[in-house]
Amino acid sequence: MSARGQRSEHKRSNKEMDDYDIAVIGAGPSGVMAAWKAASAGSRTILLEKEENPGHKVCAEGVLDSALTDAEIDPTNDFVSSKIVGAVLYAPDESKKVDVKGAGFVLDKPRFLSILAERAKSSGAEIRYGATVDDIRRDSETVLVSGRKGNVPYAVRCKIVVGCDGVASLLARRFFNRDNYSVVAALQYDMLNCKIHDESRLHIYVGHHKAPSGYIWIFPKGHGEANVGIGVKGSNAKQLLDNFVRTHPEMFSEAVIQKSLAAPVPVSGEVTRYVQDNMMLCGDAAGQVIPLTGAGIHTGIAAGKIAGEVAAKAIAEGNFSASRLKEYQDRFDAYFGGRISNSLKALESFEKFSDDDLNIITEYLEGQDLVDMANGYSPTRAISLLVRHPLLAMKVAYQLLTS
Repeated sequence: MSARGQRSEHKRSNKEMDDYDIAVIGAGPSGVMAAWKAASAGSRTILLEKEENPGHKVCAEGVLDSALTDAEIDPTNDFVSSKIVGAVLYAPDESKKVDVKGAGFVLDKPRFLSILAERAKSSGAEIRYGATVDDIRRDSETVLVSGRKGNVPYAVRCKIVVGCDGVASLLARRFFNRDNYSVVAALQYDMLNCKIHDESRLHIYVGHHKAPSGYIWIFPKGHGEANVGIGVKGSNAKQLLDNFVRTHPEMFSEAVIQKSLAAPVPVSGEVTRYVQDNMMLCGDAAGQVIPLTGAGIHTGIAAGKIAGEVAAKAIAEGNFSASRLKEYQDRFDAYFGGRISNSLKALESFEKFSDDDLNIITEYLEGQDLVDMANGYSPTRAISLLVRHPLLAMKVAYQLLTS
């Protein structure tokens, strides 16, 4: 092709490219929130999602009521499967348990995301489902995002791109440092005909024999349906989960697996930096997950909400630099960052305890102790065990303070 022909082709391609202020990649909790906040503030926003029906990756679907408060949505039967009044943590030998109080919900996550996406659309965001992202590159002061929707190629030029596209995020892998980023394997069965003694509580089982460096969960959805899953380091998640189901016939002797899902979940804490010129990361892509529990819905909601607000303000000001976008990282860290890092310390310390130690710890822990450590509020709370079991307490304290 001649130079003139190349210029003509380049001009035609540019003319056909769609221009937006903000492109959000991924319609998970962080993506639908970011698109809503950005569009609500007047930014021309597009939300790109590779799945036709998002929300089906492994997720226990449980949230505290504060997550819906941050999402600015009232709980309704449209997306709430069941209401929860607390949780029960079982010791490795299951002879002891810790009762934890806390109001929350088990969601129908696909429906939940669909409702939040429709809210973003009503606020002016364009949504493209089934749109893969195959390439992202910089072009002067803009970012070019290209891919395919079905068999049809597309190209989008934007001033800010927000990567909410999960563990395998192309934006994260290509433009951000995730050297210390690590994941655990998560496998979940959606089971019917379960016989769970108390469907108003979440049920958590720990122990290296059951789930090395992880845990097993049962999140009831009502009427005998439950999410039954496991998160572990290593590759034997299915064997361990199947063994748990088999050795608990009182709950699962008549149960059937409706579907199963598997996916990696990040548990290494936030990546060091998740803003650059014209670019932001949210949710799993940025490691914004509570490590001890693997919970990511609430953190994703908060991250996307803040990112969308900051991106829209940056568009209005005409400043897309990393120093401007850093407001997002600062605000998220002030809200959740400390809790994520503290929870990571708790995870790393409790991985070092034997099942015998965990049996004793479970006996002495109180519900609020567990809530605080799981959510990263107070990593030294377990030192209170000193007045109840001095030798074990010193071990707990040492692990927490040196992790």
